[in-house]
Amino acid sequence: MTHLLFAAHPTIGHTSALRAIAAHLLARGHTADIAIIPTRVPLADRWPAPVRAASALPHMLHADGLTVLPLPRSWRTMWHAIRLPRLVGLDELAAAIDLFTSDMPAQARAIATYAITRHAAAIVGDYLMPAALLAAHLAARPYVALYHSALPFPVAGAPPFGSQLPDTAVGTPAWDAATARLAALDQQFADRTAAAARTLGIALPRPIALTRPVSDALNLLTTLPALEPGLLPLDAPVAMIGPCLRQHAISDLKHQALHVLPTTGLRVYVSLGTVFNGQPAVYRRILDGLAALGAHVLVSAGTSAPALRAGRWPRVWIFDSVPQVMVLRQVDVVVTHGGNNTVQECLAAGRPMVVLPFGGDQHANAARITRLGVGRALDVASFTPAQLGEAIRSVWQQHAATADRLGAIVAQADGAARGSSAILELLAAGA
Repeated sequence: MTHLLFAAHPTIGHTSALRAIAAHLLARGHTADIAIIPTRVPLADRWPAPVRAASALPHMLHADGLTVLPLPRSWRTMWHAIRLPRLVGLDELAAAIDLFTSDMPAQARAIATYAITRHAAAIVGDYLMPAALLAAHLAARPYVALYHSALPFPVAGAPPFGSQLPDTAVGTPAWDAATARLAALDQQFADRTAAAARTLGIALPRPIALTRPVSDALNLLTTLPALEPGLLPLDAPVAMIGPCLRQHAISDLKHQALHVLPTTGLRVYVSLGTVFNGQPAVYRRILDGLAALGAHVLVSAGTSAPALRAGRWPRVWIFDSVPQVMVLRQVDVVVTHGGNNTVQECLAAGRPMVVLPFGGDQHANAARITRLGVGRALDVASFTPAQLGEAIRSVWQQHAATADRLGAIVAQADGAARGSSAILELLAAGA
């Protein structure tokens, strides 16, 4: 029996694939802890969506069978988390780096202490938590980094990661400026990690960059070559394992959302994720466009649900949340913000998408979906109901076959099983 220590920042997006891999390890008789920064705040329901989601996460992890280990927290970290959704483009990436590199020495010491005292054989960390990598050095443990796709690695012909520029901007001053700023942010990420390493007395064998795999032992990418057109070669041990889909509880089969859609006609699922779902005005434009199509619509509305239930759209069912992986099997098209988890789950289900990105990796995912030929992207600030309806009709008619073909490829790869096996094989090779 092997004991693993997982580490991540307290968000649904940055823990979902880790939870899927951990669940597979638990099912195989191994044990696991997860170290996260606790986000307990007074009156949590009045805080922004990222804080609310983070506050609920420990209970979800405990329900998975994981022992939740708290990491040091500071109000500086909370401040960065609150301001992040309000920024766009490379300003948002800069704030994300501020968040993910805050308090690294204290977090690394805590993770290393947990690894040693709880006899963890390895540390498996979200790639945007460099404190986990530093902890592995302190505790003399193998470090496995997990990436939610091939982001943020360079892709041939694609704009600089985080820039939100279109592919057609290549060669323009804006493209050159974004390339230069991304390089500066990459260096900032490396410098801050190196500074934390010096504080901890660690001699890193090489600089830790945002745009190249961070682990010299194993980097798990929850994607497949067929899903990453144009990806440039990577200079570190990488395993593309495929999307890691969490298994839902048997009780999810009873969820009303699985029993409302008809078996014929255009069926659309709408979700703006856990961080950006407080957007009732955006949901209304979406639903107005879908009403004109005569579509049957299932909505995971989060905090927008009460406001939307006051509307009068035909053939629309609104829920606070749904068992998403199971819902995707029942629909034809998905309207999404383009978050990593939803995109991976849609690719695995073979469902075409209309993407309305708000920020961060969502824009890069939207471009990736377009390159793959499985969907279209619209500007979330300016799209009209008519444009949304036209995009839905277009992807249903023109992209469904490609999405189905890629879904069949993904179906052959159980990402969680392959990820857990890759970790165990790494440990066996070093035994």
